[in-house]
Amino acid sequence: MESRESPEKSPLRLVDVCPDLVGEMAALLRDSHPGDPIADSISGLPFHGVCRNYVLTAPEGTPSPWVIALERAAETVFLLGVDSSRAVVTWVDVLDGRDPPAASPRQA
Repeated sequence: MESRESPEKSPLRLVDVCPDLVGEMAALLRDSHPGDPIADSISGLPFHGVCRNYVLTAPEGTPSPWVIALERAAETVFLLGVDSSRAVVTWVDVLDGRDPPAASPRQA
């Protein structure tokens, strides 16, 4: 028998909430950090909501000692908080004037 998760219990992903944002971040990461596995992980990031205008991709308060600045035409458009392993994006700050997504995460 095939097992399936209920859609209500599936975590909402950042790409579900703002696919254009995810595509742009991945492209900028690939251009500025060739070979960095973070670019490939962007589409799978969970969406934990918005807190103080930061898009959270990890629970609020997750340590993020590293920051990656992504630029377009010599202007910083995104800041990405990265955990201590330098492998997991924990928050995104959108600096190009776009509003953070208004969706809230589904409750598990």
